[in-house]
Amino acid sequence: MMNSDDILNREINRLGDLVDSRKFSFLPRLSYSRPALIAIAAVVLVFQMRNFPEELANSSLDAAISVQRPVAARSVRLVTIADDDYASLFHSRSPLDPPILSKILMAVAAAHPRAIVVDIDTEDPSFRNMETPAVPIVWNVSGTELKDGKFNIAAPLGGRALPAGSVSALAMAPRDDRGIVRGYQHTYPLEDGRTVDSPGYAAARIASGHAPEEANHHPGEVHFLDYSYQFVPLKASELLDDAASSAWNQMALFNRQVVVVGGTYRVGRDQYATPKGQMDGCEIVAQAASAEIDGTFITPASRWLTGLLLILGGLATLVVYHWLSFRLAFVVSLLMVPALSIAANWILFHRFATWGAMVPLVIAVIVAELYSKATLFMAFYHKVAKLKTKEGTAAVAEEAAAKSR
Repeated sequence: MMNSDDILNREINRLGDLVDSRKFSFLPRLSYSRPALIAIAAVVLVFQMRNFPEELANSSLDAAISVQRPVAARSVRLVTIADDDYASLFHSRSPLDPPILSKILMAVAAAHPRAIVVDIDTEDPSFRNMETPAVPIVWNVSGTELKDGKFNIAAPLGGRALPAGSVSALAMAPRDDRGIVRGYQHTYPLEDGRTVDSPGYAAARIASGHAPEEANHHPGEVHFLDYSYQFVPLKASELLDDAASSAWNQMALFNRQVVVVGGTYRVGRDQYATPKGQMDGCEIVAQAASAEIDGTFITPASRWLTGLLLILGGLATLVVYHWLSFRLAFVVSLLMVPALSIAANWILFHRFATWGAMVPLVIAVIVAELYSKATLFMAFYHKVAKLKTKEGTAAVAEEAAAKSR
């Protein structure tokens, strides 16, 4: 026959197996996950208020950008005015000499580009009579941001009417809180109610041969760059030397490509911090134009979709702890950290590289579940100890009663 200790041990083991096998009904099981549910709600709320998913995604994207292999640009070429060009061609004077700039643009146009982006200040009245090639040109201009977020922009070519097929574009480099340029805007709102394109977007519109749908206009919305394109700049002086050849027109060096012409000379002070390091403004324009033409830009994530994915990721981790044994659930949840993060960020940013946003939430759920299970087993342990104490006390009392008889 089994004594009371054997019966107690059997029931304790049975109860332990019941807890470990998750045979409780759903609501009791869910009640033990209150810390995890609170963690999910708190993390999602704080993340949404502080834009943490975007910041974490940016950090992981920065790390990926720093180690990624560059891709040769196919749709966009870069012609630069370097320090020695600035000294030899323009005699170190600003604004640049209009006839020399015109000669550079004519040489580019003779190589059959689809369009030219002029990332050079041509607002001075001296450019009013400058000769321009019969090629669609995007003329970059500066602008002043007003208090309501709208812009006043200057006029290119000294304020004269632009040639047919040419447009103005606002040369802005949107910076985040740390002063880093992560991307570009499609359009900017103007004070008179119109919008003006950014250089890369304007070049892409020309390259596509037709204006995009009105729904594609999102003033103020930044499209992120992965800075994956590698350019081999052609210096302006070398361009002019090559263009002096009689075979230049037949070479079609820029055949149907967008050519960005810009200055990299230090006096121009047109350098910006990017996730890839210091970069000249004209190269950022070339990156944006390439990304827009090839469709490789990163669209901003919807805040509602971000919150929904965070909640679903947390609940998915929670379900694992309810339907698998504790040891297996812990292993599976650790594997879910990168899996859920990569999947969610592919949905949000269409990039595997931006994997960081989901990691803190999944880890918070795992920690909360570990805490819940520790609390559960500690409560179970105290109940067992109490049962053993009661059983021992009853046995002593029974033995004392027997002796007294």
